Amino acid sequence: MTLPSISVVTPSYQHAEFIGATLRSVLDQGYPGLELVVMDGGSSDGTVEILRGFGDRLRWVSERDGGQAAALNTGFARTRGEIVGWLNSDDLYAEGALHAVGEHFRANPDVDWLYGRCPIIDREGRPARELVTRYKEFWMRRYSYRRLLIENFLNQPAIFFRRRFLERVGPIDTRYRNAFDYELFLRMGALSRPAYLDRVLAYFRVHREAKTSATFERTFREEVEAAERVSQGRHPLLIALHRVNRVKLTTAYAVLARLGI
Repeated sequence: MTLPSISVVTPSYQHAEFIGATLRSVLDQGYPGLELVVMDGGSSDGTVEILRGFGDRLRWVSERDGGQAAALNTGFARTRGEIVGWLNSDDLYAEGALHAVGEHFRANPDVDWLYGRCPIIDREGRPARELVTRYKEFWMRRYSYRRLLIENFLNQPAIFFRRRFLERVGPIDTRYRNAFDYELFLRMGALSRPAYLDRVLAYFRVHREAKTSATFERTFREEVEAAERVSQGRHPLLIALHRVNRVKLTTAYAVLARLGI
């Protein structure tokens, strides 16, 4: 049986510093049946010239859009792969990641979505915030949907899902600017338990210009709102715990920001 086709969508905006390495980390996987689509929001920093340099190895568009969530929905609609993932324009896939993902989906036709490990790296690609990485990996190995309602311990770059499952769950909610990934994963988790690949699939980059680093307070606020909306009042204690956890995370990230970590 052949490996399933995989579509990767990369939303981008003003990330010329990183996007070349990001796209190479996808294309250098050597995965058969790979489709890579870049949805650029009209960058003016040299991103378009970099995209042109990849020739016909990928497809791309550069124009103003309705934000990252809207760009992803459009990108998903323009792809045809059986398996779908997205990689932001400053993150990276680990060597061999797509083969590991494709092989797992092929061997497990009942799996709708999966996640793997995703260490944090800094601007230069060096390990960063290793305590955060270890904390998330602790909960990754002990996945439960109830825990996911309390806090987001999944790393978006290391998550893949079947297209048919995305169609069942519905598109990304464009009301969210930061936590749209978490809201989507909550809806997915309400329908199907994800598989866990105990290996590094991707690397999440932190730097001062990154949305997660620059607006973490909004991220954690939106995550509480997403958990409340998706749970529809069924888990008041878990949502209360999430609110407490929001204070903990906001304080921790504020300390990291002050320390420049």
